Amino acid sequence: MKTLFVGIFAMLITSVAMASGNLKVNMTDNESETTVMEITNAEVVNYEIELTDAWGNKIYEMNTEIPRGDFEKRYDLSGLENGTYWYFVRTGDEEVSKQLSVEYGDVEVMSMRKTVDPYFHQVGEKVNLTYLNYENEKINLYVYENSTLLKEISLGNEFTIHKRIDLSDLNPGEYSVVLTNEMDIYEESIVIN
Repeated sequence: MKTLFVGIFAMLITSVAMASGNLKVNMTDNESETTVMEITNAEVVNYEIELTDAWGNKIYEMNTEIPRGDFEKRYDLSGLENGTYWYFVRTGDEEVSKQLSVEYGDVEVMSMRKTVDPYFHQVGEKVNLTYLNYENEKINLYVYENSTLLKEISLGNEFTIHKRIDLSDLNPGEYSVVLTNEMDIYEESIVIN
């Protein structure tokens, strides 16, 4: 029975890993003053696209109405003030963000960040966690009851993180399992009976 469970868990993790990480965003210059963003994904999905300034103010926002595998969008960024901007593309649990520098109409990618939401699965008093750490950042996990911190676990900075958290020492009740990296916070509610 234990071997069957381990096999099913391994298959589930493999499918999560294979279905994740397919989103790609490339930027190319055009002959005119437009910048072309080429968005591709192995799956046919809806895209959420957003352009913000350095303070998070939305300059542009769009949600595709028809699911697509590939999507190309042209932007005239020459009218933007000199400064730093963020370009976000989201599809379900994946996000690619690019930090852009605009100087006198010229656009340059300063940095890129790719994230995929973690996968939490509760089995009794244990929580199985899978996370693809594209940025190889330090990952921490916290368990809270209301606002009280009960557990803190350092998960390291490996690309693939698989962890089973044993919560059998907790009393019956509702808890929050929180995963953090340098930029993001992911929270999952669990109930221990």
